[in-house]
Amino acid sequence: MELNEQPVESPSIRAWIAKNKSFGSDALSWIYRWFTENRNASYGLAVMRIASGLFILGWLLFNIPVAAKIWGPGSAYLEPYRSVLGYKWPLDILRDAGVGFFVFWYTVAILLAILFVAGWQTRIITPLFFIFYTAINAQNTPISDGGNYFIRIMLIYLIFADLSKRWSVDSWLRQRKGKKKREFEVVTVLHNIALCLVVAQLCLVYLEAGLYKVQGDLWQNGTAMYYPVSSEAYGIFPWLSGLITANSWIVSLITYVTVVAQIAFPFMLFHKISRRIALVMILGMHIGIAVVMGLPFFSGIMASADAVLVSSTTWIIIQKWLVARWNSISPFKKSPQPVQEPDEIADDEPEKASAIV
Repeated sequence: MELNEQPVESPSIRAWIAKNKSFGSDALSWIYRWFTENRNASYGLAVMRIASGLFILGWLLFNIPVAAKIWGPGSAYLEPYRSVLGYKWPLDILRDAGVGFFVFWYTVAILLAILFVAGWQTRIITPLFFIFYTAINAQNTPISDGGNYFIRIMLIYLIFADLSKRWSVDSWLRQRKGKKKREFEVVTVLHNIALCLVVAQLCLVYLEAGLYKVQGDLWQNGTAMYYPVSSEAYGIFPWLSGLITANSWIVSLITYVTVVAQIAFPFMLFHKISRRIALVMILGMHIGIAVVMGLPFFSGIMASADAVLVSSTTWIIIQKWLVARWNSISPFKKSPQPVQEPDEIADDEPEKASAIV
C-alpha cells in the first residue's frame, strides 16, 4: 500500500512574507495605538517619581551641614574646571552666588523635592526641580556619582511624562472633586515617548556597563568583585565583606552574574518571564551595591527607574497587599479601598494586561 506524501515546502523568507502580507501594516497600527491610546506605565512612573524623589530629598537633607562648602561659595576653587563644563544659565546661577542666595536656592530645592514626591502640579514642578537640583550639582561635579548623573538625565525625560496620574496629590484632588482629566493625544504621545526614553536609557546604561566590564581581565577571570568589596573605601560592613570574599566561588559567581545581568538586560525585556528574571537579578545587584559597598543613593536611583518595567498589574497587587496589611495592624479605623478616578477606570484594563515594553 502506497502512501501519498504531500510535498513539504522548505521554510523561506519569501514564503513567510507571502503568508503575512499584513504584518507591516498591523505592526504600524499597533505602534500607533500604543503611543496614542493610553499613557502607559502610569503606576511604574509614579513609583519612580516617589522613590527617586525620596532619594534626592534624603541626599539634600543629609548634606545640609556641608552643602555651602561643597556646592556653595566654598566650591569656588573649582572655577577653572567649572568653566570648561559649559553649564549655561540658569544651571550656572550659583557660580558667583553668596551664602544667602545659595541657602535660599538649596531650601527651594528641598521644597521642590517634597512636592515632586507628593505629585503636586508635576508639569510645573518637574522642570523646576530639574533646574534647581542640576544647578546645585553643577557647582561640584567631581563629587557626584553615577546616580547624580543618571537622575539628571531622567528628569529631562520625566518633564514630558504624566507623573501624577497615579498615587499623587493631583490624582487625589481630581478624585475628591469628581473631575475627569482631559487627555490630549499629543500629550499622551509625549508621555509614551518619555517612557521609551527612560527604558532606552536604562538599557544603554546596563549594556554599556556590562560590555565595558567584560573587556577587563579581572572580570574575565571572575575576581573583579573581590577588590571593591574588600576595599575600605566601599566595604562599610567588614564582617559582611569578609564573609563574601572568603569564598572564591561566591566572588566568581557574583562577578559573572553581574556581567551577564547587565549585558543580557535589554534582550530579556521582550518576554514577561525573562523580564521578571532580569528585574530580580538587577534588583539583587543594586541591593548588594547599596548594602555591601555603601552606595545607597546610586543603587536607589537606578532601582527607582527599573520600576517602570514592572507591570501595572503587579503594582496594583502590591498596593492591595499593602493596604490589607495596614488595615490588619492599624489601630485606627480601616481605610476604604482606593477608588479609581473616573478617567482611570476605562484605561486600566489595557494597562494591566501588559508591561511596558
